[in-house]
Amino acid sequence: MASRPLQTVEEYPSLLWIAVPSVLLVSAYLVNNWYKAYKLKNYGIGKGAPGFQTGVRRIRVTPEIAARIRRGEDVSPEEIAASAAKMEEMERSGKTPVVPVEDEKPFIRQATPPPTQAPSEPTNEWLPDSVTNPSKRKKGKRR
Repeated sequence: MASRPLQTVEEYPSLLWIAVPSVLLVSAYLVNNWYKAYKLKNYGIGKGAPGFQTGVRRIRVTPEIAARIRRGEDVSPEEIAASAAKMEEMERSGKTPVVPVEDEKPFIRQATPPPTQAPSEPTNEWLPDSVTNPSKRKKGKRR
């Protein structure tokens, strides 16, 4: 029985088949992580989305200005700056602002029932109900 000689160096698999794919995978992983960090640092989360603001500092304003903002009134930047300065002064002196009673809980309002009206005559009484009052789509039949 003839024994097979040991493998020679030429018969070994090329190191390129092992080294190149592993180097490509590691470099792709590192580049991907670098790119994500770059995008997060330069563009942030949600920057550019309409109505989404990042890096906006909250400032304390007087209750009167806060109530006006809640009501949707236009408040000038000068009024807000003056109000913020006044609040800082009050905090330094240890005073607390007095909140008007009607502004303490602005989102809790007493519900007033809508005025009841007599039902008016339908203007298109000659149209069938399927056109004037379309029903929701029915579920399909099970088979």
